Amino acid sequence: MIKCLAFDLDGTLLMDDKTMDPRTVDSIKQAMAKGIQIVIASGRDKNGCRFVYEPLGLEEGNNYLALVNGQIIYDFKNKEYDLDDVLMPEDGIKIQQICKKFDVEGIFCCGYDFYSYLSTMNRLKKKIKEVVAGKPMDYGLKSGGKYRNFINLPYEEVRLTQDINKVIMVHSEKFFKQNLDALKEALSDYDVLMVGPAWMEIMPKGVSKASALEKIATKNGYTMNEVMAFGDAENDIQMLKRAGVGVAMGNAMDEVKEIADIITDTNLNNGIGKIIDKMVLGK
Repeated sequence: MIKCLAFDLDGTLLMDDKTMDPRTVDSIKQAMAKGIQIVIASGRDKNGCRFVYEPLGLEEGNNYLALVNGQIIYDFKNKEYDLDDVLMPEDGIKIQQICKKFDVEGIFCCGYDFYSYLSTMNRLKKKIKEVVAGKPMDYGLKSGGKYRNFINLPYEEVRLTQDINKVIMVHSEKFFKQNLDALKEALSDYDVLMVGPAWMEIMPKGVSKASALEKIATKNGYTMNEVMAFGDAENDIQMLKRAGVGVAMGNAMDEVKEIADIITDTNLNNGIGKIIDKMVLGK
């Protein structure tokens, strides 16, 4: 029996325009009415999930957020945070050196402060791209709260004194196809996750959406076998593997589909709602 539904956001619960399919929302709310717990498991922080958890009404029940790829758990019922391991200042220095070696942008995520580590030439190219293509230089990371900051670091070793939740590496899809193996070798002390074709995230070892879900399950007296999890990218793989039912979206990366128990329809065609209706609501 399913007691918990866990959802990744981008590419999973969210359609490509960052909205939720009303049919999916209706199915989730029907599941909640049956007493099923909901967990939003995302690489985002709490403010970055507000536009999702408020319409779903998650604040009104015993529901959770597994934030920053599971590093931070937020308990709506008790209004409590639980923080797992973070990256240390020494990790920050090491990752900056790797960014410089591969000539890639590193974004150090420290709470609501996002620090961009990038060469002067590449920062100029990025600025030109912003003007020509209209793409924000902060990749939308400042959206979701007035206290967010996107700060350019000098291109030298900078010792960040804040907790580093994760580091994002941003470059082209072609770059990652050519350099991914070498990057993973250089970053072998960390968990390295491709979240999109041009977006890689670096986490402390062993910190994942799966580890957060296991904590939530234990706290609420059920097992991972009673969890159904939905995802589409590498940072969802452990969560789908450990859940009793792991569901890959139709638009998921191939490596996610390979480990999933079920492949549903895409995020654009009510993929989540169809599985909930069939397997949870018995429609």
